[in-house]
Amino acid sequence: MKTKLLFCILAAIVLTPAAQAQSSGASGDPHITRAKELRTQAVAAYDLGDYDTAAELARQAKAELGLVQAAPVMAALPASFTVRLIKGDRDCLSKIAAYPFVYGNGESWVYLYKANKATLKHPENADLVLPGEVLVIPSIAGETRDGEFTEGIEYPSFKSGR
Repeated sequence: MKTKLLFCILAAIVLTPAAQAQSSGASGDPHITRAKELRTQAVAAYDLGDYDTAAELARQAKAELGLVQAAPVMAALPASFTVRLIKGDRDCLSKIAAYPFVYGNGESWVYLYKANKATLKHPENADLVLPGEVLVIPSIAGETRDGEFTEGIEYPSFKSGR
């Protein structure tokens, strides 16, 4: 009876909504596949009255779920951007504003200019930003921004309806 209760508890853990959500987010993960196989075997053993085997298989299934790799978390939109020197194609406010993680629209350069005018080396010339200048990227649609833009990190695209 004790083993039967243990199996029921372990089976409930393996089949919780969190485990199901975890498995749906990691389709194709070999640990999910293995956990499902073990669960099927555990249910079969339980139906045959082999509670010790069922409990062990349920434990193994739970352990497999613990090995599932979490989906990568996408970074928040960046709150600042360091102007880069790109040979033959230098950064400018309209180009920076057009980046999908900034505003996705070059015509929104004015937001960058207004937010950074006091710190630009040549504020009288909105077309001139110099490599190394750090620009603040202000929120314009209530979006959350955090941190400095880092090359190689995947960022979401700006959506004005956030």
